[in-house]
Amino acid sequence: MTAPGPHRIQLSRAKGWRMPANAVKVDRTTRWGNPFDFRRAEYCWAALSLGCRGDAAGRQEASVRAFRGWIDPPHGRQTLSMTEQPKMVGPGGEVPLGPPITAGASPSREEIRKALRGKNLACWCKPGSPCHADVLLEIANR
Repeated sequence: MTAPGPHRIQLSRAKGWRMPANAVKVDRTTRWGNPFDFRRAEYCWAALSLGCRGDAAGRQEASVRAFRGWIDPPHGRQTLSMTEQPKMVGPGGEVPLGPPITAGASPSREEIRKALRGKNLACWCKPGSPCHADVLLEIANR
């Protein structure tokens, strides 16, 4: 059974699978993709700094939290660009904890609504797991 209204669809490479007609692909190969890719373990500090666990599930949740803060900032201003790097203060000064995190300009809420309102969004995330497509659905359809 399909969810009522626009919903997230999991992309598939299975033979014969086709994306539904009313769906838009929103993975990292598109403009709508999540620039925060925290899959590698070296991003555990980024996940911890966002209030998530440092394991794989926590890092996925953290990437969605970072995406939300980037694309739907609390004060409604479009993000021009951002670079963050968790650091710790040591005897010799600040010590970086993992690689820097960089994202360019985010699409505006109006651009998201115009392009994605009423559409199903297709991403590779497993159903039930945190996904940036859920954030896009919320913005596009509120």
